Amino acid sequence: MIKNYYTPFRIILILGFLFHIAVSQIWGREYARYYMYLLILIMIPFLIFELVKQRREDKATGTQNFKLSMYSILITVVIVGILFFLINSNYPSAF
Repeated sequence: MIKNYYTPFRIILILGFLFHIAVSQIWGREYARYYMYLLILIMIPFLIFELVKQRREDKATGTQNFKLSMYSILITVVIVGILFFLINSNYPSAF
């Protein structure tokens, strides 16, 4: 089975982040934050669509790719949450 690495979701994600870098370099950081918020709001429906498609495929083939994707998303959310609280805490850290 050949894996398709160039999905529309990944292409839009890469182009969005490249455009974010361009926005932050051209107009400065004041617009980059709002563009990142917009990019996240645009990516959420695409992510949901990809997960629904993956769940349908798992039911048809009997694989567990959807479950592994959900675990990776949960682990990423936990790591980002921990980093957020470490960065915004008033306590000194070893970083």
